[in-house]
Amino acid sequence: MVTEIAPVTFQYSHTIGRQENRSGTGFFYPVAITLDNENRLYVLNRGSETPAFFPCKRVTVFTVDEELVREFGEKVQPEDANDSAPAGTFMWPTSIALDSEGIAYVSDEWLNRISIFNQNGDCTGTWGTLGDGDGEFNKPSGLAFDKEDNLYLVDGANHRIQKFTKDGKFLAKWGHLGTGDGEFEHPWGIEIDHNGDVYVADWRNDRIQKFAPDGTFLMKFGVSGQGDGELNRPTGIAVDKDGIIYVTDFKNDRLQVFDTDGSFITKLMGEATLSKWGRQRVELDPSMMRGRERAPSLEEREKLFQGPIAVEVDDDGRVFVVETSRQRVQVFRKQTAIFGGGPL
Repeated sequence: MVTEIAPVTFQYSHTIGRQENRSGTGFFYPVAITLDNENRLYVLNRGSETPAFFPCKRVTVFTVDEELVREFGEKVQPEDANDSAPAGTFMWPTSIALDSEGIAYVSDEWLNRISIFNQNGDCTGTWGTLGDGDGEFNKPSGLAFDKEDNLYLVDGANHRIQKFTKDGKFLAKWGHLGTGDGEFEHPWGIEIDHNGDVYVADWRNDRIQKFAPDGTFLMKFGVSGQGDGELNRPTGIAVDKDGIIYVTDFKNDRLQVFDTDGSFITKLMGEATLSKWGRQRVELDPSMMRGRERAPSLEEREKLFQGPIAVEVDDDGRVFVVETSRQRVQVFRKQTAIFGGGPL
């Protein structure tokens, strides 16, 4: 199906993923996504605290064609989820970003730290301290690098944005609790566009705010609600090379698309089909196949977004939407009158 808007259309391409509690070809409560320079996807799995599911908290690396590349990271045992948690482990992993060299940085809002992994998935260090002083944070969430490899971090429970060097040296901060311009209440996602401007999903205030790289407020859009352009707990945000803004409207179960000035363009509700990994799993289990055949209107129900939490875009016009509740990524392709879109 093609969602028609003028002058932009979005064509559904395919779905990636299925539920996989431990490891392998699937996800377990995915919460974040990013792309490397080779267009490989990194999905961060928040997982579960249930002891049987191990190592469900992990990063899954795969291609757009659903070929698994590798995994890294693992769940920390609850009794070790403190300041001395082993390197490379997660408790409540929240976001992932890659620097210019492909080094992965993962935030953890329980451990209040950033974990660093090289291109092979080996943990090379951690940094971060619980607090509200400069360089300290409380429940960190969104991460994004600028072109100079400075790391912008959403300091969720401190209701602010902090800027660091990639080595963890504090550079700047802005924001505090409130509803005014430049103020936040439990912000979540963050994005930096091609001009270096910073977009923040102001979660509890149900809006998106845009800032200059130094934190100067530029604009805002969105109000609470279910109508077009209204938001109910926005989480993820992405900006493509044309300046089009994509927001995962978490509690409204949709992806909303906005113009460069924040005006509403369209919304996507989901068009999922069974993924390659999903088909492989169903074909191995005849009882699962029979169950799917008996379920009324299954295809119509399961195609819709449920818990869309993160979004990423590439320069080929592809849009990747992560659904935490349905353990998958839906892929769409943007088309315009002047851009026909890249490969499906």
